[in-house]
Amino acid sequence: MIIAMDATSIGSGLGGDETLVAGMLRGLAMMMLPGDSLRLLASVDGRLPQEITGDERVSIDRVIRRPGIAHFTLVLPRWLWSMRSAGRRPDVIVTNTHAPLFPPAPVALMVTDLSFLHLPAGYPRVTRLRLQIAVRRQVRQVAAVLTISQFCRQDLIDSYSLDPDKVHVVPLTPDPPSTPTQAARDRLTARGIHQPYLVYLGNLHPRKNVARGIRAFLAARPQHESMSGMSLVIAGGRWFKGSEEELAAAAAPSGVVTFLGRVDDDEREVLLRDATALLYLSTFEGFGLPPLEAMVRGTPVLAADRTAIPEVCGDAALLVDPMDERAVESAIAQIATNPDLRESLVANGVTRAGHYTVARTGTALRSALAVAVVGRG
Repeated sequence: MIIAMDATSIGSGLGGDETLVAGMLRGLAMMMLPGDSLRLLASVDGRLPQEITGDERVSIDRVIRRPGIAHFTLVLPRWLWSMRSAGRRPDVIVTNTHAPLFPPAPVALMVTDLSFLHLPAGYPRVTRLRLQIAVRRQVRQVAAVLTISQFCRQDLIDSYSLDPDKVHVVPLTPDPPSTPTQAARDRLTARGIHQPYLVYLGNLHPRKNVARGIRAFLAARPQHESMSGMSLVIAGGRWFKGSEEELAAAAAPSGVVTFLGRVDDDEREVLLRDATALLYLSTFEGFGLPPLEAMVRGTPVLAADRTAIPEVCGDAALLVDPMDERAVESAIAQIATNPDLRESLVANGVTRAGHYTVARTGTALRSALAVAVVGRG
C-alpha cells in the first residue's frame, strides 16, 4: 500500500494537531507491512518523529505551509497530482480536518471533534461556517472517516447520518516522557513559576472552560491553609479573540495566577512533571490528550465528566461537572490537599495511560486505511 499523508501540521504551533499527526506517523512506522511505503508532505520547519526520518520506506517533501484554505485547495492538491504525474499515484491519502480538492486517490479524513457544530459561539463566523459546510460535505465524500474516540465516532454518525462501517477510531498516543532540562526549569523560574502549583495545558478556547477553573481555584485557595502557597499556571496560546480568562484572574494576588502563553516542549515537560495536579475542565473534547500526558508522567488529573474525557480517563482522574463552579471548587481543594487521593490517581493513571500505545494507534490506522482502499477499489 502506498500511503500519502499530509503532515504539515507538525511545526504549525497547533499543539493538539501536531501530537495527533506525530502519533499517527509513529504508529504507521511500527505497523507498515512489507511492500508498504509512506510519502509525506511536511512543513520546512516541522520536526518529524525520529521513527520515520531514517526509514527507507518513507519519502518526505518539504513545503512552506500556507493558511488553511490555500493549503487544502492549492498546496496539497498540487503535491498529490505531482505524485500521480510522476507515476507514483498513492493508494490512499490521509488528511486532517479537510480533504484536498479533486484527490487522485481515496481519502481517509481525520475529524477530531464536532465542537464547531455543537458549540458554534466559540468560533469566529468565517471559521465556523467553513468547518460546518466543508466537513459536512467531505465526510460524506471520502472513503473513510477517522476520529479519535468512540464518543466522537458516534457523534459523527449521528450528526451526519454516516454509515457506521465508514467511521474508524484511531486513538491518540501521548508523547513519551523526556528528561527535563535545567535550562527549561530556569526559564520557568525566571517567569515566576515555583512549586506547588496546579497547571492547565491547552489552548485558550471558550470550550476549555479555563475561566471557571480560575475562579474556582481562587475561591478554594484561601479556605485551605495547605493551599496558601499554591499558584495556578495557565500554559497555552489563544486561538481566537477573548479575555475571559484574564478577567477571571484580575482579582488574584500577584503571582497566584500566571499566564505563560505557548510553551516549548522542554517547558511543557517540566510543567507536567512538577505540577501538583493537572486541571482539565473542558466542556467538549473529542479525546482530551493532556490528561494522558500528565498520567504518563505520574501527575494526578482533575478533569471534566463529559464528552470523551471519561472514556479516555476512566477511573484514573478525579472527574467533576465542569459547569458546576462549586463542585469544581470542592474538587480542586480535594486534589490539592489530599495526598492519598493524589497517590491513588497517580497509580491508576500510569496503568490507564499504558492502554494508549503507539502500536494500538498504528494498528487502528493501518486497518482503517486498508478498508478505505478496498472500499473505493
